[in-house]
Amino acid sequence: MTEAPTPGLRLTVSVLLLASMTIMANATIAPSLPGLRAHYADVEGIDTLAGLILTLPSVAIVLTAGLMGWLADRVDRQAILLISAALYALGGTSGLWVDSLPALLAGRVALGVGVAGTMTLGMTWAADLWVGPARARFLGLQGASMSAGGIVVMLLGGAAATLHWRGAFAVYALVVPVALLAFVSLAPHARALKARRAAREAEGTPTMRGTDGAFPWGAYALVGPMAFFFMAAFYVMPTRLPFLLEGLGVNNTLAVGAIMASMTLASVPGALAYGRIRRFASAFAVFAFSYVAMGVGLITVAFADGAAGVILGSVIAGIGMGPSMPNYTTWFMGQVPPSQRGRASGLLTTAFFVGQFASPLMSAPLVTAWGLAGAFIGLGVALIGFGVLVASVGALRRESLAV
Repeated sequence: MTEAPTPGLRLTVSVLLLASMTIMANATIAPSLPGLRAHYADVEGIDTLAGLILTLPSVAIVLTAGLMGWLADRVDRQAILLISAALYALGGTSGLWVDSLPALLAGRVALGVGVAGTMTLGMTWAADLWVGPARARFLGLQGASMSAGGIVVMLLGGAAATLHWRGAFAVYALVVPVALLAFVSLAPHARALKARRAAREAEGTPTMRGTDGAFPWGAYALVGPMAFFFMAAFYVMPTRLPFLLEGLGVNNTLAVGAIMASMTLASVPGALAYGRIRRFASAFAVFAFSYVAMGVGLITVAFADGAAGVILGSVIAGIGMGPSMPNYTTWFMGQVPPSQRGRASGLLTTAFFVGQFASPLMSAPLVTAWGLAGAFIGLGVALIGFGVLVASVGALRRESLAV
């Protein structure tokens, strides 16, 4: 497919914002977790269920992201965008107008299906419209945009939760103007893509494969588990940190949101500099650095005796997170044939969100056995060890600096 060499400002902003909506999927309501837990205090196992309510959209994403990617390679992406945005808005804001726990869970599932569509489209369009070093620079900008979006929604969610724990759910309505902007800006590119597909079908050329070659399952076997472990470890922060802060005497939801946003803020410079970082560091070196930095950050949080120590650990983890997110997409999309980018986006999205959903399940036995601080230490050590392993794999593969 022919990439647009210099996408315009409105198109760039549209794709950036579309991808930024992903960060709202789970973390937006993190500051509301203590209030949500109190509201459903009579539900058995609510401590773990509160974390699962946070990450439940990940289940729907895991189940539907692959389908969304398959559809993105075959059908009208504009229709996918509208349907996804509608599910996102209705499911996300459902916490404002439903009360029963089953209804709240259903809304979180609908949100997840919507996020699967918007995230897959954001990744696929980014790979289609930018190429080579320009793609690396754009994906770094996209990662920074997601981080900035995370800061905004964390603060908005925390501020809204000070009024009522349900207030944070209103933030999900932001998807409506973003989706409309993306729909208008992407319209000519969607029409061009549809025309190319029609031309290939008229010529009898298979739409999916063409002459692009086989799907790179070997590359996915590497990047998929790494993406899973990265997200499983990262989501210990939004699912467990509010309770650790509560134990340290930090109970104000706005303060909790601000502290959690510090990690996201710290990730912005690394994401913005990703294109330059890749000039002198291989993709696997970036992966390794991110795991080690996040591990050190979690251990620092575990030994904190107040908010200042938690912020320091969050910042260290954020520094590692910054260049890592665009690294997954850039490296993997560099291995994928153009006609299979939707499929690749869906599979990478699946790996990320399996990790998100699994995070509270993986950390629960550690918290039970070692307490919150002990769980953070154990995960931190595991991350550092995994970072060393990834660095060794990269050295054996002799990864080049090419994007």
